[in-house]
Amino acid sequence: MAKPRYQVNLPNSQSICDMNYAKLQKLMPGLEQRDHWRYRLTGAEQNPQDLTIRVTERAPYTTMVQLEQEAVLPATLPSLVLSIRIYHDVAMAEVTAWSRQQPRQGNYEYPNKHMYHADEKVQLNLFLSDWLGLCLAQGHILDNSSFTNVSSAVIK
Repeated sequence: MAKPRYQVNLPNSQSICDMNYAKLQKLMPGLEQRDHWRYRLTGAEQNPQDLTIRVTERAPYTTMVQLEQEAVLPATLPSLVLSIRIYHDVAMAEVTAWSRQQPRQGNYEYPNKHMYHADEKVQLNLFLSDWLGLCLAQGHILDNSSFTNVSSAVIK
């Protein structure tokens, strides 16, 4: 018996993008005036991670940002880079590319040439949501080597 084709759950997908927007707003104070933020995730003391958020493009209703995560100590894995489009008019944010890979469809036949999951876009947005949640819980603003807790500096 053939497995049924994956169907996008649009309300679920939109709620994930809504959460991502809210989390990014907390991590990017002063978005209208600033283009760059740096955080250090301190939950793993043996290998802390730095997160850099950069604005790469601005338009009247959208902003493109790039999130890059790097290990502070030399690591064997390359840094992870996510490109995110922020839709200000609908208060949503979604992953548009990761480490130079761009999902072009809402769902994929599986298996496929690139071995994308059937729900690749949803998985990427869930990953972003988890990652941003970790940044809010364990992140510290890096500013001239001084640390400020994200929860006290950003969340009001």
